Amino acid sequence: MFNRITTFAAVTVFALAASAGAASAAQYAWVDHNAKVKAKPFNVAATVNTVFEGQKVKIIAENGNWVKIKIPGADGWVKAGVLDYAPFPNNNPWPNGGNGQVCFNGQYGYICLGN
Repeated sequence: MFNRITTFAAVTVFALAASAGAASAAQYAWVDHNAKVKAKPFNVAATVNTVFEGQKVKIIAENGNWVKIKIPGADGWVKAGVLDYAPFPNNNPWPNGGNGQVCFNGQYGYICLGN
């Protein structure tokens, strides 16, 4: 019985540590459209920087519908709608705006994706 409790406790501690590490992992996003970066999370706050469409930014805080980002130059706040959390900017993983294809060869044939 003691052995079972010890094992359960060890697994629980490991699971909590793993989830805490994942929660604190850096999160990145891409800028969906050009925007002004504000000193504070308010529309009337001073503009301290600018971000441009396609730029990768690091998320460092959130406050309502505002997100604090780390970028070259002064860090600051942008509206959450400015950012895209997709794995690729503009949800388009294909080079040249999607004009192309990729093929996979296998033992029994092949398959091509794209145009």
